[in-house]
Amino acid sequence: MSKFSGLALAVEKPQRMVILHPVTKQPLRDAEGNEAYLDLFSGDSDVARKHDRTVVKSRLSGGGRKVTAEEVEAATPDRLAALTAGWRLIDLAGQPIDVSFSRDNARELYADPAMTWLRESAIIFTEDRGNFLPASSTTSSPTPNSSTGAAE
Repeated sequence: MSKFSGLALAVEKPQRMVILHPVTKQPLRDAEGNEAYLDLFSGDSDVARKHDRTVVKSRLSGGGRKVTAEEVEAATPDRLAALTAGWRLIDLAGQPIDVSFSRDNARELYADPAMTWLRESAIIFTEDRGNFLPASSTTSSPTPNSSTGAAE
């Protein structure tokens, strides 16, 4: 355990993002009240760093070849697919979507232009460090500390 572990976020554990309807902003639910969700790793996680390194290595080993617009466009769905650990999908009308989770299915979901709203929600969630606070953490307002040695 690191001597700085008291400052650590739980970035290595996927967190659940409830999928909100793109218009009403209410959770998508099926007839039984089950919410739709994505289980997502943090953008700071080892999963994210490994994916990013793989992309960089691939681009660096391209022998100076220019990156295509298609490759840039595919980067976000690929990264989100890597950060997704599971899901329960429900359509906008409340019907379950019976598509099993896989990285390929996640990539297909995020790459669909009609799913931009969901892709953007997932990006915001994975980059918001507040979504990855340790379970025992409580939020409080900072209090001034006169013992810091700062001049008053």
